Amino acid sequence: MPESVAIKVIGRCRPLSSEETKKGLKPAASASGDKIVVLAGKEQSFGLDAAYAAQNGNNQIYKERCEALAQRALEGYNVTIIACGGAGSGKTMLMAGTEDDPGITPQFCRSVFELASKQSGKDFLISVSYLEICDEKMTDLLNPHSNPMSIRQHPTKGIFVDGLSELIVRSADEISQYFNQGARARKMGATDLRPHRPRAHAVFTIVIEQRERQSSKVGLRSVVHLVDAASMDSSHSSDPDVIAGLMGLHDVLNALGGPRKGAAIPYRESNLTRYLQESLGGNAITTMMATVSPLDKAQQESVNTLTLSQYARAVKNKVKLNLDETNQIISELREEIGRLRDKIAAASEPNKEDVLKMEDLVRDLQIAKKQTWDEKQRASARYEEERKVNLANKGILDWVMDNMKKGNREVEDKIQTLQAEKERATVAYKDKRSSVDSLKAELQQKIAEYSKFAEKGKASESENKSRVTAIHKLKEALKQETEKLKHLKHALVEVQEKQNMEKQGAKSQMTNMKGSAELRQKVELEERHRLEEANKSLVTEELERVKLDVEAERAQIQARAANGKGYTAKEGEDLEVKVAEMVAEKSVVTLQIQCLQQEKARLARELEEIHRLHKEELELQQLQHYQTFRNYREMFEEQKAAIEQRYRHLLEDSIQDAIFLSARNNELTMENTELKHQVNEMKDVVTKLGGRLPKSVEIPM
Repeated sequence: MPESVAIKVIGRCRPLSSEETKKGLKPAASASGDKIVVLAGKEQSFGLDAAYAAQNGNNQIYKERCEALAQRALEGYNVTIIACGGAGSGKTMLMAGTEDDPGITPQFCRSVFELASKQSGKDFLISVSYLEICDEKMTDLLNPHSNPMSIRQHPTKGIFVDGLSELIVRSADEISQYFNQGARARKMGATDLRPHRPRAHAVFTIVIEQRERQSSKVGLRSVVHLVDAASMDSSHSSDPDVIAGLMGLHDVLNALGGPRKGAAIPYRESNLTRYLQESLGGNAITTMMATVSPLDKAQQESVNTLTLSQYARAVKNKVKLNLDETNQIISELREEIGRLRDKIAAASEPNKEDVLKMEDLVRDLQIAKKQTWDEKQRASARYEEERKVNLANKGILDWVMDNMKKGNREVEDKIQTLQAEKERATVAYKDKRSSVDSLKAELQQKIAEYSKFAEKGKASESENKSRVTAIHKLKEALKQETEKLKHLKHALVEVQEKQNMEKQGAKSQMTNMKGSAELRQKVELEERHRLEEANKSLVTEELERVKLDVEAERAQIQARAANGKGYTAKEGEDLEVKVAEMVAEKSVVTLQIQCLQQEKARLARELEEIHRLHKEELELQQLQHYQTFRNYREMFEEQKAAIEQRYRHLLEDSIQDAIFLSARNNELTMENTELKHQVNEMKDVVTKLGGRLPKSVEIPM
C-alpha cells in the first residue's frame, strides 16, 4: 500500500565569502529556527521544515536531515535530494563540499556502504551514473561519448536515460572516486568548454539492488538521485531549450503545489523533470535543499527559490517498497510477445498497432535482459574501457582521473585554464570569421554588379563613381575586419602555444596511457589531425584573402578602363615582368609543396613503423615479464611444496610424539594411583598396630 509522504524542504543560507567580507558587504538574508528571512525592500519570511544559518556546516545538515534517508534507501525505497537556488547561492558547495567539510553526496555515498556492510546474509549490487543536462542536451559525465541519449520508461528500470553509462562500484572509496571524476569532467565541460554551468543541471544516480543469499525471495531495488539543479533565471536568453531547461522544475512544482495546482503537469517539457518524474509527486522520498545567497543583488533569486520551496512543501509523493521483479517481468514480456506473434501470424493482414506494440515489447525485453547482475557487470567493464578512450579523445583523461602527483596539480590546473581560454578565443574567432565572410560575399556581389554594368556601358559616370566608392568602402571595412580576425587568430595561436609549452613542461599528457601504446598512438594521431586541420584553415584563409585582393584589383582596372585611362608602355612592360616572375614563383612554390607532401608521407610511414616496432617491443617485454613471473611462480610453487612436505613430516612426528607422551602419561598416572593405594593401605596397618610397624617391614639403617 503506497504511503503518502510530503516533500521536505530544508533551507540553507550560505555564509559570506572572505572577499565579500573584505568589501564590507552585509547579509540581506538570514535563517532563524525553521524560517528564512529575506530583506527585499520589505522583510519577507518563509516557513520551511528546517533552516540552517551560515555557521552550520555540511556535516551537521547531513547528520540531522539526510543520514536517515540513506537507511530508507537500503530498505528498498527511492530517495531524491534536490539542491536548488540562484547562481552563487552555494548549491554545489552543499552537495559536493570540500575535503574539510564534505558535502551531502560524498557523505551519502559513504553511508550507503557502511549500512550495507552491517547487513549480513545479503548480497548487494550498487551502480552509479552521472548525467548533466544543459539547454536540454544530455551529457554522460562518467563516459562522455557522442552517442544519442533519450529518456524512456521501462517496467523494470522505471524512468531511465537510454545510453547513460552505469558503472558498478564495490566500495565507498570507489563511488567517491567516480563522483569526483564526474565533477572534474563537468568543471572542464565534457561537451563544451564555454562557461555554461549556471545553466547546467547535474544528477548523480545510485542504484542499489539487494537479495538474500541462498533464498528464492524477490530482491529489492532502490534508486537514489542526488541533484544539483541550475538557477531558474532565464531572462538572459530567448532560446526555448534554455527556457525549458531552467524553468521546467518551477513549472512542474507550480502545477503540483502552486497556484496552477490541478492543471496538467508538464513533466515532458524538460528533460530534468521527465527524468525526476517519480521524485516529483511519484514514488520517492524527496527532500529539497533551498539554498539562499546573503547578497543584496541576489534578493530576487532568493525570493523565487523560497517561493518555489513553498510549492514543493504542498506536494505529496506516493512512496512504496520497490521489489526487483526482473525475472517475473521477463516471463510476462515473453508470454505477451508470443501471444502477439501468434495473433499476427494467424491474421491475413497484420494489424499495424499489434506490430508496433510487439516491437515495443521486444525492446523492453532486451532492456530487461540487461538488468541481470551478470549482464550489468559485463556492461560496466565495457563502459570502463570506453570512458578512458573518450576522455583521452577530449584531452581531459589525466585531469578527470586525477592521477598526477600533487606537485603537478598546479601545472595541470593552468593547462586546463588555458584550454578554457582557448575555447573562448575560438568562439570569438568563429564569430568574427562569419562577419568577414558576409562582408566578402557582399563585396563580391558589388564587384560582379559593377563589372556587369561596365561591360554593357550603360551606366553613367556618376553611377560608376558611386559604385566604385561603395566597393572601396566595403574593401576598407573588410580590411579592418580582416585585421581584427588576424589579431584574434594570433591570440588563439598564442594561447595554444602556451598550452603546448605547459604540456611539454609537465610531461603528464601520457601518464595514464603508458601501458597502452595503441591508445597513445590514437591520441597522438588525433592531435596531428587537429594541427593539420588548423594549418589547412590558415592556408584557406590566405587564399581567400589573395583572391579578394585580386578581385578588388580587377575592379579598379575595370574602373580605370571605363573612365578611359590606360597603361603606358613602361607600365605594361613592368606588369608583364611582374606576371612572369609570379608565374615562375608559383611553379617553385608548387614544387616545394610537392616535396613537403612527399616528406610528410615519408615521415608518416616512419612514424607508423616506429609505433609498430614500439608495440612489438612492448609485447616482447610483456612476454619476458610473463616468463619471469612464471619462473618465479614455479620457484614459489616448488618452495611451497617443499615447505608443505617438511611441515607434514614435522606434523606426523609431533603427532607420534604426542601419542607416545600421552600413553606414557597414562602409564605414570596408573602407577602413581597404585602407589597411593599402597601407601593408604600401609597407613591403615600402622594405625591398627598402634603406631608400630609390622615385623615384615624392615627399617632401613
